[in-house]
Amino acid sequence: MNVEETVRDFWATRPRRPSEDRKLAGVAAGVGRRYSVDPVLVRIAFVVATIYGGVGVLLYVLGWLLLPAQDEEVSAAEALLGRGRSSVSAALTICLGLALIPVGGAVLGGDPTALATLALCLGALFLLHRHRAGMGELPGAAPATGEVAAPATGEVAASSTEPARVIDPDPTATGARSSPPAWDPLGAAPFAWDLPEPGTPPPPAAPPSRRPRSRVTAVTVGLALLAAGIAAAFVPVIGPAQVAGVALAVIGLGLVVGSIRHRGRGLIAVAVPLALLTWVLYAIPVTDFSAGERRWEATTAAGVAPQYHLTAGNGRLDLSDLRLRDGQTITTAVTVSFGEAEVLLPPDADVNLVCRAATGEVDCLGRTHSGFPSRVDVTDTGRDGPGGGTLVLDVRTGTGTVEVTRG
Repeated sequence: MNVEETVRDFWATRPRRPSEDRKLAGVAAGVGRRYSVDPVLVRIAFVVATIYGGVGVLLYVLGWLLLPAQDEEVSAAEALLGRGRSSVSAALTICLGLALIPVGGAVLGGDPTALATLALCLGALFLLHRHRAGMGELPGAAPATGEVAAPATGEVAASSTEPARVIDPDPTATGARSSPPAWDPLGAAPFAWDLPEPGTPPPPAAPPSRRPRSRVTAVTVGLALLAAGIAAAFVPVIGPAQVAGVALAVIGLGLVVGSIRHRGRGLIAVAVPLALLTWVLYAIPVTDFSAGERRWEATTAAGVAPQYHLTAGNGRLDLSDLRLRDGQTITTAVTVSFGEAEVLLPPDADVNLVCRAATGEVDCLGRTHSGFPSRVDVTDTGRDGPGGGTLVLDVRTGTGTVEVTRG
């Protein structure tokens, strides 16, 4: 089967979104049932793909629009075009279609990470259908009608032309007893000849066979550590976020292999925190490692560094005595990967602030926000109003708090 035939077969036998075991629209559950893969692994794949440029959101919305619901022949998009009826309302279908515009623009906007993730997901779906198309639930599959199974030996056979008759089984063919039991020496009850003697203990039950221990988890974790170690040798070039991404990619491949072999559930406990760590490292790049408490201070424009960085701990930049000339603009940034970032501003300077935290709380000149993520943009002219120099400041943290106040 070539590529074109595989794509056509996928569309003809595409997954159906079930009415049960769904978390939102049933896209992940439908894919899992179609290819006999644990739906939990499919949901994790959607989450991981969402971290990389929002690809998971794009694919899920497309699945909602293009995959029919259970016991339906057309999808929501096809129903909107008048090709049939769908349980998804026309209003919701239009909303989903409109949502594709910003989501698709974000994914296809040129970010190489998002484009690579999209290509990887489409390739994985292609291989999944290529090798497991006949293993799961086929849409519309139902037992054939109009056929009557032949009766087994010993059953009552009947037809419209012949009276019902009982077919007497051959005792020697079925392993039945050829002599009556001791409690019925006359053989008055032939139907009970195969019953055991009174007091005879039942045969011991066979011990349950132990499922062989899977090596998918151990082998995948080992390969992920090896790949991360090799990538770490190029940290000055690619950065820690890419190292974590390499390890996460290996774990993802292990999840795919494990889903095919029905093994590797232990990788889920590794993939989730590793995906979160990768996202945080992408949000807050770590160029060099430093930890503890840092205090920075500048009173002149020449003394303001382009960037202040701390990997873990508390970083405090004091600009309360900074004096700027009229029309002068100074730009700087404060980055704390894990911990607290604090900035003291001059009382009179005009400032353009961006305060953000990947996970945590932001307090930017009295404007607060907390969540996942948090961001506050502020433009403030100080106590003397507009005029004088301008300070452009970007303060951010990966996990922690951001606080910006006037000195």
